[in-house]
Amino acid sequence: MNSDKLFPNRTNLIDSQVLIVSEESPGYLLATIINPPLNLLGPEVFAGLQLLKEYAEGDNGAKVVVFESAVLNFFIAHLDLAQMNVVPDIPGAKHVLKEWPAFSHWLSTTPLVSIAKIRGRARGMGNEFLCALDMRFASRENSRLSQMEINFGGGPGGGGIEWLVRHVGRSRALEIILSGDDFDADTAELYGWINRSIPDQELDEYVDRLARRIAQMDKTALATAKQLINLRSPVPAVEDLQETFLTLAKIVGGEGAKQAVRRAKANGWGDEPLEIDLPRYE
Repeated sequence: MNSDKLFPNRTNLIDSQVLIVSEESPGYLLATIINPPLNLLGPEVFAGLQLLKEYAEGDNGAKVVVFESAVLNFFIAHLDLAQMNVVPDIPGAKHVLKEWPAFSHWLSTTPLVSIAKIRGRARGMGNEFLCALDMRFASRENSRLSQMEINFGGGPGGGGIEWLVRHVGRSRALEIILSGDDFDADTAELYGWINRSIPDQELDEYVDRLARRIAQMDKTALATAKQLINLRSPVPAVEDLQETFLTLAKIVGGEGAKQAVRRAKANGWGDEPLEIDLPRYE
């Protein structure tokens, strides 16, 4: 998919073909993920996110960023397991798994305000990415959230354990993680997983209006408010995120997890028909 043809009127502020970052108004960045067919979180997308981080930390007045997907049915399906150890020779490229804890911690601690506009499936590390953002708004009709790793003999190693407990509480975090099931936007709102479930036709306008309003505020005031909120309601420490990842990495290497992954691949894991309803593929 050619991003220039898809977004002919947008100037990409970073050197990426799978993450289009443009300034919608002074201080307001729109970041569109375009990695079809599933919008997997692979090395190219992660490289784009690193370039966005570098841009946001520059002296360019960025105050708020909205993340969205240009791929039908998928916000971020999950981690691209086939390429999780690939570090391509492209700008911003880093090892996804090794650098993910530090990046997700940056999302929650940077002065930049981050907002998700969710359409489609966000599962596994896709959901963990959302959970590290400051705010989440989802299409009522077209969103599904999940920590589906338990289906494959694993567990959430990218921040899901730390963030879901904070967002929804212990019992609901256990329900989400141990069931490995999809949750709709209305349920996610009820649980505190997302800020709001919004009718699809109203989602763009609502999030755009919010982002433009935030972008008009004083940058120091925004950064101070976020910093103080983080002090009163602490975000996960990088060390905790790394410890969880290393603990679960041992489980993923076990025979039970390997068998589950082989079974999933035999049933079409990675193909869109199965990925649409992934937690129920059996």
